[in-house]
Amino acid sequence: MLQKFMEAIQAWITEHVVPVMNKLTSTYWFGVISDAVLYIVPFSMVSAIPSLWNIIRRFVPVLPDLSPLTTFSFGLVGMFMAFIIPHNVAVKEDRKDRSMIAGFTGIGAFMLCMNPTITDQGYVFQMAKFGAGGMFTAMVVGFVVGFIYKRMARMTFFSEDSLVPDFVKNWFDNIIAVLLSLFVAWLFTNMLQVDVFSAVAIILSPVTGFAQTLPGTIAIPLVMDTFYFFGISGWVFSPIQQSIQKSALAENMAAYAAGLAPTNINAYGITRYIMIGGEGATLPLAFYMLFAKSKKNKTLGRATIIPSLFNINEPLVFSTIVANPFMFIPMVLQSILLSANAYLWMSMGWASLHVENFDMNFLPNAVSAFFMSGGDVRNIALVCVNLLIAAILWFPFFKAADNYQCKIEEEQAAEKAAKKAAKKAAKEAAKAAAAAAVE
Repeated sequence: MLQKFMEAIQAWITEHVVPVMNKLTSTYWFGVISDAVLYIVPFSMVSAIPSLWNIIRRFVPVLPDLSPLTTFSFGLVGMFMAFIIPHNVAVKEDRKDRSMIAGFTGIGAFMLCMNPTITDQGYVFQMAKFGAGGMFTAMVVGFVVGFIYKRMARMTFFSEDSLVPDFVKNWFDNIIAVLLSLFVAWLFTNMLQVDVFSAVAIILSPVTGFAQTLPGTIAIPLVMDTFYFFGISGWVFSPIQQSIQKSALAENMAAYAAGLAPTNINAYGITRYIMIGGEGATLPLAFYMLFAKSKKNKTLGRATIIPSLFNINEPLVFSTIVANPFMFIPMVLQSILLSANAYLWMSMGWASLHVENFDMNFLPNAVSAFFMSGGDVRNIALVCVNLLIAAILWFPFFKAADNYQCKIEEEQAAEKAAKKAAKKAAKEAAKAAAAAAVE
C-alpha cells in the first residue's frame, strides 16, 4: 500500500515537477546567478579563519586582531556578486573580450546605488552594503547590467575588416553599455531619489520576514529534502537559501559588533543543526548501515560512513534513500523536527544565534556550530540533541528497509540456488542419457 502510494507520488513528480525544475535550472539567468553564488564560496570560507582566531583571542588577548580578513572577504561578497553576474553574462554571450569591463561596470553601478555621503574628506560608503547584507541588491544591479550587456553583445562600431586594433575596438564598443548601466543607477539614485538598497529590502521583505519565522525556518529544509528524496539535489535551491541566510548572518554580525543582540535565527549556518551528515541528517543512517543484516546495506554503510562524517552524503542518498518508500517519512520528518527544535532552542535562549561566519561545512557540525555561535557550548548540545532525534527517527524505518532488503536477497539467493540445482540436475540427466545410449 505504502509502496504504491509512493510510486504514484514519484510518478506525479517525475511527470509534472521534475520537468519544471529542469526547465528552471536550465534557464539563462538561473545559471548565471547560481554560478555567481558558487564563485563567492571561497571568500566565505576564508572568513572562517578569523572566527576561529577570535575564540582563541578571548583567552590570549595579546594576539593580533584578524577581523579585517573577514571584512575584506565575506564583507565584500555583495560587490563580488555585482562583478560576477555581468562578467558571466559576457562569457555566456561569447564576448570574453568584454567580460572584465562588464564586471567592472557592475561594481560601478553597485557603488553608485549606495548613494554615498559627501563630506569634506570625500565620499563615505557604508561598509555593510558591500557584504552579504547587500547581496540581494547586488543581484538586482548585476542582473540589470548583465541584461544591458546581453542586449548589446553583438553591437560594434567597426566592421570586421577594420584596421583598428582589437583592444581599441573593445574600448569603444563598451562605451554605450557602460554609460547606459551607470545612467540607470544614477537615474534611480540621484534623479528619482530612490534608496535602491531599501527598495529591494522592502520588495523582498515578505520572503525574508517569513524566513525568520518558525514556519519559514522549517520550509526551506523541508522543500530541499523533499526534492532531494526524488533525486533533485538541494543545490538547486542554494541561490535562494544562501542569499536569505547570509544576509541574515550579516545583520547578526553587524549587531553583535555594535554591542547589540542579534535577532535572526534563520541565519547562515543553521543547517549545522539540520543537515547532520549531509542534507537529510543521514549520519545516523550511515552508522546503522554498518550493522545491517543485508549484504547490500552493510557494503553501502562501509562505503559511505567516512564521507558522511564530513557531511558528504550524495553516495548514500542516491544509493539508499532516493525513491525508496521506506525512507520518505523519516526524510520529511527530520527536516521538520530538527528545524523546529533548532528554532525553539534559539528563540528560548537555550543556544546562541549565529554571529560569526565559519564556512567550513565539511567539518563536524558541532565544530561549526561552536564557532558560528561565538563559542557557545550550548550550540554543541543542540547539535547532539538533534543528532539523537535524527537517530530515533531513522532507526525504525532503516530496520524495516533492511529487513525488506534481506528478504529480497534471500529470495534472490534461493532463486539462484534453484537455478544452479536445476542446471546440475539437467547436466546429470544428460550424462545418464549419454551413458544409457552407449550401453
